[in-house]
Formats: sequence, C-alpha cells, structure tokens
Amino acid sequence: MSEIYRDDIQVTMRPVSDTIGLPYTVNPLQVADREALIEIREGPPGPAGVQGLPAWPWQWMGDAATPATLDALNLTTADAGKAWRVVSLGAVYYWTGLEFVPNYEAFGAPGHQGTPNALTGSGVVGATGSAAAAQITGTSPGQHLEITFPQGIQGDPGDPGAAGRIQDAADVLIDATHPLGQDFVLAWDTTLNKFRPVPNPRNAGPWAIAAGQFTGGSNINTTPKVVATMTIPAQPTAWRPIVEGGLVVLSHVHQIGQSRMDVEVRVGSIDGDLVGYGHGLAAANDNRVSIGSRFAFPMTPTVNFGVVAANTTTTLYVLVRRVLGEASYTVTTEHAQLIVYAHAVRS
Repeated sequence: MSEIYRDDIQVTMRPVSDTIGLPYTVNPLQVADREALIEIREGPPGPAGVQGLPAWPWQWMGDAATPATLDALNLTTADAGKAWRVVSLGAVYYWTGLEFVPNYEAFGAPGHQGTPNALTGSGVVGATGSAAAAQITGTSPGQHLEITFPQGIQGDPGDPGAAGRIQDAADVLIDATHPLGQDFVLAWDTTLNKFRPVPNPRNAGPWAIAAGQFTGGSNINTTPKVVATMTIPAQPTAWRPIVEGGLVVLSHVHQIGQSRMDVEVRVGSIDGDLVGYGHGLAAANDNRVSIGSRFAFPMTPTVNFGVVAANTTTTLYVLVRRVLGEASYTVTTEHAQLIVYAHAVRS
C-alpha cells in the first residue's frame, strides 16, 4: 500500500459469521478512497471476560468555543476517535479521522449513575445579628456541608438549676493522676492553681494496747528488753506517732540513785527513731513510769524524724532500758497501757 498511497489509510476489519461451518479460503478486501474494508471469518465465542467500567465512545478532549476553533486544529487520521464539546452549539463533535460528525442532542439527557456522595454536616455559631449561611466544601463523594446559625440575643435568666457536684467545678482537678479516695478532702495546690484530692490531714487512731499485750517479769537483767509491740496499719498519708501511756517498773536497789530503768517507744525497729519516753525512779519502790511523746531534735514541717511513709505498715516497740547502774528490775503489767495517734505530716 505504501507504493499506492503516500498517506496512511484507515483499515476496518469486519467479522463475517460462519453459518454453515465451512472455512474461508479468501478474505475479501475493498478499498474506497483512503479506507480499506477487510472481511474476516469469525472464530468460536471465547469465555466471558471480567466486567469492566462503562466505556467512552470517544477520547474526550474538552471544550471548543465554535466549529471554527476545531477546524483550526488541522486534525489528521492520528486524531481519530477524539471528541469536543462545541460550546456555541451545545453539541459534541466527533472526529473520525477524515471528518467531524456532530451530535446536536448530546447534552440534556441523564448521564451515568455517579458514586453516592457521603455528605457530612456541622453547625457553626455566627455573631448576633448576622445572616445565616451555608457552604459545601470538598469534592464528591466526600463533601461537607457547614451551616452558620446566627446567635440570638441574651435571653432572660432561667430557673435555678440543681446543685452541681464539687468535682465538676472549674477550679477542682480530679483525674487519674489525682484520684478520689476514702475520707479524702480537697486541698489547694499552688502549682496547679486548683483544688485536688488529698488524704484527710486529721489525726488517725487511736490504737491502744493494755496489760494483756505487755510482757512482765521479775529480777530481769536484760537491757534493753522489749516488753510490748504495736502494729499500725498503712495510712494514706505520711504520719508521725503521738504516744501516751504508762508501765510499772521496779529497780532492785539498796539506796536511792543506785540504778534506774527508763521506758522507750521506738518506731520501725528496736533501734528506730525514739518517739516516746518515760523517766523511771532510781529507788526500790513500785513506780508507774508515765510515757509521752518525745523527739530528740527540734521539729519543723520538713523534719523526717519519726515519720512513717504513706501506705506503709509499721510496728512500734516498747522497751525497758537500764540507763544507770547495774541492778536488776521487775516489770509489772497490771495497769500497763500504750495509746498511739497518727499525726499527719505535710511536706
């Protein structure tokens, strides 16, 4: 064909049904102008293919103002299958490779079913006295409708509401880091500038033991000797023991001042901090030694002496200790007692 035509020609192949099952030995070819038509026998039907998307009958090229705009493009057979919308006529012009085929009723009919639009919406409060407005943003199928509602004027005061919860107040902070607890109270936190829950700072107790929990004896030489213990359960805040009580101790002396036994109360162990003390009598008489709180150092809010940490179970030890001489002694448990309060400590 290259010897006959200097330009390309359009070749159209048309299938021919085989109605009687005889093979074709000749495939006819007809040439008219620059178009060649070849008839080829159809083969047997193949399997169905995968369902594809709806096909376009042309390659869409967009808008052209007038037919003259398309003529100025100087299209060739290589542009066959392209189509434009001619705006001035409201028609589709299809280029076959040789000429334009106009379709004057291409617009106005229903198109393909589009993807459903998942429209979302929200409301916005506008200024008092402004106009209502609405706008749609985004592209289908994910568009968003925003409606602006003007704010009304200030209304009359409503009826008093029910009493609210203190923990919902703006200046109260209760969360996972600052949870509520049994018997907690609110305390001002200067760092957070809010009230937060803290364990109740009041004294806890009392806890007490009496004669049946004390161990007595006569002619005792051991010093110091543990005569009683008291276990205090864990408290939600750090605390310091406040103690009071008494115990009868007799020193076996021949003269006044020869020997003396005192009573101590220590926290945590027999060598722990000294939190209670009773001064004995250096005489051969039954002497009920009075026990009271005692701290060996000047006490301030920051001193840790005798402090039991929060959430810690501890034991107090009552000891009899020889502080003078070498005489033996007797401990009588009758009327013995120890009373303990937990005094909350704040840092």
